[in-house]
Amino acid sequence: MLVLLIGIIVVVGACYLGFVFYQRRTIKMATDVYENKRDLNKIPLDDEFALAKKLNLTGESQKKYDELLKKYQHYTDQLLPGIEQKIATVKQDGKGINFIKTKNDWQSANQAIQDADSTIKGIQAALAQLYDLNKQHHLAVDELEKKYKRLREDMLNQNESFGPSIDALEKLLADIEGTFDEFTELTKSGDPNSAEEVLTDLNRSTSELESDMASIPKLYHVLSKEFIDQLDEIKTGYQEMTAKHYNFPNDSFMEAIETLREEIKNNVDKLAALNVESVQKTNDQIAGAIDHLYDALEDELKARPDVEANTKMVDEYIDHVRRQNSDLALRLENLNKGYVLNHKEIENDHQYDQQISTIEKQFDNQTHEIKTGKAVYSVIDDEQQAMVKNLGQIETLQKQLFQTIIQLPQKEQEARQSLAKFDLEMRNKKRRIDNHNLPGLPDDYQDDFASVVREINHLNDAMSKPQIDIDDISKQVIIIQSDMDTLNDRTEKLIDNAALAEETMQYANRFINLDPEIAEASEKARIYFDHQYDYQKSLDTISIALEKQSSGVIDKIKEDYFNAKKVTRPRQDDQKSSTK
Repeated sequence: MLVLLIGIIVVVGACYLGFVFYQRRTIKMATDVYENKRDLNKIPLDDEFALAKKLNLTGESQKKYDELLKKYQHYTDQLLPGIEQKIATVKQDGKGINFIKTKNDWQSANQAIQDADSTIKGIQAALAQLYDLNKQHHLAVDELEKKYKRLREDMLNQNESFGPSIDALEKLLADIEGTFDEFTELTKSGDPNSAEEVLTDLNRSTSELESDMASIPKLYHVLSKEFIDQLDEIKTGYQEMTAKHYNFPNDSFMEAIETLREEIKNNVDKLAALNVESVQKTNDQIAGAIDHLYDALEDELKARPDVEANTKMVDEYIDHVRRQNSDLALRLENLNKGYVLNHKEIENDHQYDQQISTIEKQFDNQTHEIKTGKAVYSVIDDEQQAMVKNLGQIETLQKQLFQTIIQLPQKEQEARQSLAKFDLEMRNKKRRIDNHNLPGLPDDYQDDFASVVREINHLNDAMSKPQIDIDDISKQVIIIQSDMDTLNDRTEKLIDNAALAEETMQYANRFINLDPEIAEASEKARIYFDHQYDYQKSLDTISIALEKQSSGVIDKIKEDYFNAKKVTRPRQDDQKSSTK
């Protein structure tokens, strides 16, 4: 019972302490809201409204002022009292235990203060803008008045530099001054909002006028002085050059000069109407056309000395290539009697001849035009450069063709030497085989031997013709050499197998009476050797049987044989050389 009583006392105490804490927290929340509300009183606007009223506002500015005053009255008469009521509600909530309602009322009071703060600051900024605009506009009146005075003085002092644009510039300035008077009246009457709209248009028009006044003198000077002087200079230069027998491609100088003069006149009219951007664009086009005329004059002046200096060189170059082609044609004619020309050598030489003739005709036309005073030197200069390039290409092809045909006699001599070498090698090969006294030769070897002989005979026939086809002969030489190399390898192998088979069978004779297997192998090997001429199979047959009897003996026989061959072969080669 005592424990329960103590528990009740503890719970009641805790609830009391919680309630006390809640009340204190609520009082703190209400105090914070009140302090926030006091900040609103730091922005008194009564004096600022009184100051704005002294501006004697009218029109749109007066409407703006009235709207701001209405908002301010709503702020003081409704927003602020409403906030006081919300603060009182928060304090009253602190006496109860409805925590949720207290928090919502506290949030509502804070939001109302924020809205009021935003409202009062907006009103203050708008009033400041009205005051600042009025101040700025009064300053602008003084500045613009000075600027327009200076602009009018500039027009008076620089009257000639503006040319026909002066009337339009003065009218534009007069229109701007009319707008300025309207701006001044609005400023003085106290309507800065309407004055600001006029000021925007006024600044734009003034900037355009200043830009035109800065650009027009230079544009007019170019049109009235530079272009005219340049066209006069071009005309004089053209007339002097034509008197000295200079000519121009598609000559339309005088027409171009008159066309440009008309364009200049039209552009001056556009400048008078203040179409400055269009005038600048057309001026750029006229300048480009004038530069083109200057370039045309300069091209002919530069080209003439080059043509006069190069004409003799081109003439000599043509003669050189012509003589070289004639020599080449004569050489081809002679070579064609003894050789087949497979690569259109004669046709190519004829083509070079035609190309040279075309260049000669073009050169003759040039020299005729120069003599008669009708030469367009820039055109002739380009043509001569192309002619020199083409002559160089022809000369290179002539040299390549000459290097090809000049080798024909040498290639013939080399082929005849190869033919003699092949014939001698085949004779020596046959003699060497005969010296070994073989019982016979395998059919396939005889076929290969006979094939090479036929190839050599065919080569001999080809070289005995009145016209030798060097290309065909060179191919035959390559094929015969390849077949000869193959036949040499087969011949060496045939002789080696035959010699080794004989030595091996002789060595095996000592075992015939002792070993029946060797006796049988020896008999088979002899049949392969004497009757079938298969020396490789004869060697293999006796070697297998003998190796079983005496391991390693075959390798020893081969080693001794090839060592002895190395010694005897050089002596045989020396004997062949002495025979040759």
